[in-house]
Amino acid sequence: MNTQVLQQVQNKTMKQYRKNPVELLKWLKNNLPTEKIVMGTGFGPPGIVLLDMLFKVTRDISVFYIDTGFLFDQTYELRDKLQDRYGFKFLQFSTDITPEMQADQYGEKLWEKDPDICCNVRKVIPLKDALKDYDVWITGIRKKQTQVRKEADLIEFESRFEVIKINPLIEWTHDEVWSYIKANNLPYNTLHDRNYPSIGCKQCTSPVCAGADDRSGRWKGTNKIECGLHKSTTISSNETKTKAN
Repeated sequence: MNTQVLQQVQNKTMKQYRKNPVELLKWLKNNLPTEKIVMGTGFGPPGIVLLDMLFKVTRDISVFYIDTGFLFDQTYELRDKLQDRYGFKFLQFSTDITPEMQADQYGEKLWEKDPDICCNVRKVIPLKDALKDYDVWITGIRKKQTQVRKEADLIEFESRFEVIKINPLIEWTHDEVWSYIKANNLPYNTLHDRNYPSIGCKQCTSPVCAGADDRSGRWKGTNKIECGLHKSTTISSNETKTKAN
């Protein structure tokens, strides 16, 4: 972790960008080495908005996604549309453990038996690899998404990965996100038009009824609401294996 970067980001003037994500992205571009900044996305609506804003500001910041091996076909289609639209390639990170290897090591349908371990193997540990060469991680999370994210702030220090976490859309509402998408004619996952407001892996994502919480279709029938990317959780593969056994 570059301490100079941390000191710069902790500057009080950063707070003025709480409701102005584009100006925040400009500040990052103008004040920090862009080769040490990376954006991550799961291809949700806020991520699409943030990606569009980022490319209006700079082309010098890389963008990655975590490929769990269980994503919907529509998610890959959206990835391809975005790559064509902006003329770039996402960095892809994934676990070395294939679905077959996972079944051998942890048993069949780990996502049903222990979804936390499944998310740790397929999302959280790859995220550590994705962030290892960077000082700043830009995300599209919003306070209004979950109780866990309600506690998030514009600027945070993510101790698990030794990076500064920047959340430019932290104060944005659902309506603001979709208004931006429509106003700028941005592509989005077509599953959103089929009652899938929040989309993750195929096995753990279901459509929701009108009026239900947006994330009620994730890990349906459990108390789980987060995959672990945005809250403290184990990231040791050895610890994960021990817990599974």
